[in-house]
Amino acid sequence: MGISPIPFALAFTAAVLAVHALPGLPGLPMLAVLSVPALLPWRGRRLCSAAALGLLLTVLHAQALLAQRWPAGRHGDDHVVEGIVVSLPEREGQAQRFLFEPLDHGFPRRIRVAWYRAEHTARGAECWRFTLRLRTPHGSLNPGAFDYEAWLFRQGIGATATVREGRRCEARGGPVLAARQRIAERLRAALPPGPAAGLLAAITVGDTSGIGGADWELFRRTGTTHLVAISGFNVAIVAGVAFFLCRWLWAAWPALCLRLPAQRAGLLGSALLAGGYALLAGFEPPVQRAVLMLWLVLVAAWAHRLSRPSRVLALAWIVALLADPLGVASPGLWLSFGAVAAIFYVSLGRLRPPGPWHGLVLLQLLIALALAPLTLFFFQGSSPGGPLVNLLAVPFFALLTPWALAALILLLAWPQAGQPLLQTAAWALDGFHAALAWSATLPTPWLAASPPAAALLLSGGAVALLFAPRGLPLRPLGLLCLLPLLALQRAPLRGDFELTALDVGQGLAVVVRTANHALLYDAGPAYEEGFDAGASVVAPFLLHSGLRAVDLLLLSHGDNDHAGGVGAVRSRIEVRRELGTAGGEDCRAGQSWDWDGVRFELLHPPGDSWQGNDASCVLRVRGSYTVLLPGDIEAAAEHALAGALDLRADVLLSPHHGSRTSSSQALVDAVRPRVVIHSAGWRHHFRHPRPEVTARYAAIGARQYVTGQGGAIGIWRDPESGKIEVREHRREAARFWNAAAGR
Repeated sequence: MGISPIPFALAFTAAVLAVHALPGLPGLPMLAVLSVPALLPWRGRRLCSAAALGLLLTVLHAQALLAQRWPAGRHGDDHVVEGIVVSLPEREGQAQRFLFEPLDHGFPRRIRVAWYRAEHTARGAECWRFTLRLRTPHGSLNPGAFDYEAWLFRQGIGATATVREGRRCEARGGPVLAARQRIAERLRAALPPGPAAGLLAAITVGDTSGIGGADWELFRRTGTTHLVAISGFNVAIVAGVAFFLCRWLWAAWPALCLRLPAQRAGLLGSALLAGGYALLAGFEPPVQRAVLMLWLVLVAAWAHRLSRPSRVLALAWIVALLADPLGVASPGLWLSFGAVAAIFYVSLGRLRPPGPWHGLVLLQLLIALALAPLTLFFFQGSSPGGPLVNLLAVPFFALLTPWALAALILLLAWPQAGQPLLQTAAWALDGFHAALAWSATLPTPWLAASPPAAALLLSGGAVALLFAPRGLPLRPLGLLCLLPLLALQRAPLRGDFELTALDVGQGLAVVVRTANHALLYDAGPAYEEGFDAGASVVAPFLLHSGLRAVDLLLLSHGDNDHAGGVGAVRSRIEVRRELGTAGGEDCRAGQSWDWDGVRFELLHPPGDSWQGNDASCVLRVRGSYTVLLPGDIEAAAEHALAGALDLRADVLLSPHHGSRTSSSQALVDAVRPRVVIHSAGWRHHFRHPRPEVTARYAAIGARQYVTGQGGAIGIWRDPESGKIEVREHRREAARFWNAAAGR
């Protein structure tokens, strides 16, 4: 007797998730030991076999990707590489970004390339001979924040690179990508620049290069990202239209119906046209999963097996993970299956809504509530107005997507007829974009939260209870079970105050927490090319720590590597008071305050006489230990402070990231720290901290840590031992895909 797909899926998934929780991959002896229960004749053998299969497949996939990763020892080497551009290039400021597959097997199979200030424009499916500066995958690593290394790993990217020079070569890439590139260019030429042109390219050929950061933020805040980035929704719309169109056309010829019923012809046409749309959209992993799920549903419908949708979903889940077990860490996988489960639950009559409009409203509400825990878990926030916005936006896109595809086909085949149709779709999208922008101005367009795991699990049961069949007692209790999702549980405070120097690359962001207050000292950098530490690191860390607000944002000075992330932090976190920012109070020596028995003092600057880096706000924090945060002051300001004040501190943030122009001997002798933190990027071209600086601190016996090497660095004083404890997040919480701590 075979094993049911549901317990098989649960056992398989549990094993895959277990591997993802490991700091390193298990070796062959350990795998052999773990597989023994699957070989013994006992009742749980089948489930153990499913778990063993999940374990082995995940390890094999992971080992294959790790084996083709560019070695850290060759980080920064320049190589001439010939290969094919295998994605539609995206423009971010002055940079082009694209995926590149070398023809030489001595390089990683996939490289993510950035080409700054290029004289030429790369196109999908073109062959290029580049001189590339290759880098091993590495990114900032912080609690609760986006793990760039994990994203690169899941995408199968073995190296990142920048172009030093390049010229085209003769080889050609795949015809599908070349066709997508030509279609995207044709669309851009047919429409004036603006939101509509970018949106039309996104929902037809999966080209999101015309959508800027401000638009993505708008979609995020209104809960409509899933409508723009091609995924299950778009594929389902195309499949649905294809089904009814093929069934109607087939039924128009009775002779054909004698060979194959129109219903089955519709199913077959739906599968083929949805697959064609997936190819046109680039067949990226989210689209692959959507098409796979659709095909399995269509096969079940063909075989009259849709009466057991849970089995169909379990089978689709198994196939998706068999193809790519590392995809279990992708938010899109969980959101897609959650949405489909909700659709099945409503559309197959579990709730029996009295009419189509009632069904649409109920479905939208169910999807919003069912996906809310997942959205909060993956994105640390949700849009309260999202269900209402989607109630109008979903039907709009359901009509617009086939309209846009028909307009595109006509544009290619008969431009005189396609152009007006395309222009009509563009006008509609312009109106949609304007309405969306207006809705984002309404109160509370985004609810920031990072609930604990227990609240997320409880909310899953709450949703099932709320939408259970009528007559089940205690259904209203589901609403109470959802309330913990809105609560923020503060991370336990270690000692009287705790400092965390975040890993923001070449920049600075420090969080100081006391029992009831929080201070943010600088917010990291933000670049036109895409990375914003405020959005990617600082705000997620604060929410992960249970903080929806900071009592004070203290900006040391206005350089981008310290101030770039301020705007993103303000848009996601409540900032109650600001010092040193353009719209806040001035930062002046002599200001002080007490929080929960911890003393905060500003030591510098005394007035407007200091300029540039030397005008940085210098903060001292005194509790059970003392911390000095000097910003980017250099030797002149250091000497002035050392000559005027007692600067002794247990912990020092090295001025100016460990630059040779700072950390003078006068400052080192005056502070004599036991712990020094260098907030500097990993192998950055500035090469901070400089060897002469680290040598000065080493001479006094200070322990030194670099955020770019160790990730976020947490510091506190243990109340029992009295020791100053230091934790490097990269050493404590790294997974097998993360680069090792240190150089």
